Amino acid sequence: MTERSPFLPDEDEPSDLKVPWSFRLVVVLTVIYLLYRLAQGVMWVLGRIG
Repeated sequence: MTERSPFLPDEDEPSDLKVPWSFRLVVVLTVIYLLYRLAQGVMWVLGRIG
């Protein structure tokens, strides 16, 4: 009755995996780009209605 399912992860594995710095860089650059495009869109809308 104490058999574990083969689909569950082992309990001995470390649960805190480090995120690579390159992934963090991609996320930060994506956020900066999206904020820039948002500001560009807001300025475009204000130019069209103003």
